[in-house]
Amino acid sequence: MRKTALLFLAWLFVNVGSVNAQETMETSGRVVFKFWNGISYLISQAVSRGVPENTVALLLLLPLVATLVSVIHYVIGFSGYGIFMPTMMAVALLATGVGSGLILFAVILAITLLSNLLVKKLKLHFWPARSITLLFVSMGTFAAMVVTSYIKIVDVGKISIFPILFMILLTEEFARTQLIKSKKEAVRLTTGTLVLAVAGAMVMGVEGIEEMVLKRAEIVILVVVATNILVGRYGGIRFTEIKRFKGAIRKKEKSSVH
Repeated sequence: MRKTALLFLAWLFVNVGSVNAQETMETSGRVVFKFWNGISYLISQAVSRGVPENTVALLLLLPLVATLVSVIHYVIGFSGYGIFMPTMMAVALLATGVGSGLILFAVILAITLLSNLLVKKLKLHFWPARSITLLFVSMGTFAAMVVTSYIKIVDVGKISIFPILFMILLTEEFARTQLIKSKKEAVRLTTGTLVLAVAGAMVMGVEGIEEMVLKRAEIVILVVVATNILVGRYGGIRFTEIKRFKGAIRKKEKSSVH
């Protein structure tokens, strides 16, 4: 409780400072340096020297999305392929649009699974087989982009190489899990990753959030640190496990009453 109170007081302190920094920016267009808004001041200086605002905002949003993934995993009990894969996929879906990104991922996954079946018959070593699979995925994705440019299902103008690379990495994880563990586990982890990525993309796509993290970077950093400290010490039951341990919880309640 004491540590939580200290964190809360620190949040109030930084919040006041960030509000003052925002007021200064609104009046003069530049952030005036004060000891409580050093990061916001550095961001303002970097942007004035040509660093893209969108890039800076995404760099600050990445740990925020990772924090969201961490909270969902430890508190709710929903998980995917670690913490970095859902975060990267969230960036990919933000760049392509959630609907378009999911369609593109489905196409890449289908091409990967089909090419795996074809390459398996060649009985090659793992890396040469994956290289040929990547060739199929690259050509198949290109063909899908050409087709969609005519039928307008996906806005191909929003698609760059990086979202495609992230999606290919996820399909590689799917194929590896299917090979090492089981198809059911691969589907579960991939579905979890996509759900977490969609949630992260929706958070990053909230109107005004980029401006908020640029003008109040100190608050974002404090929220990330404080939330992860609290979640990192969370020892309670996850929401998805309540049904599983419902009987044990009832027995414990009855024993405590008697």
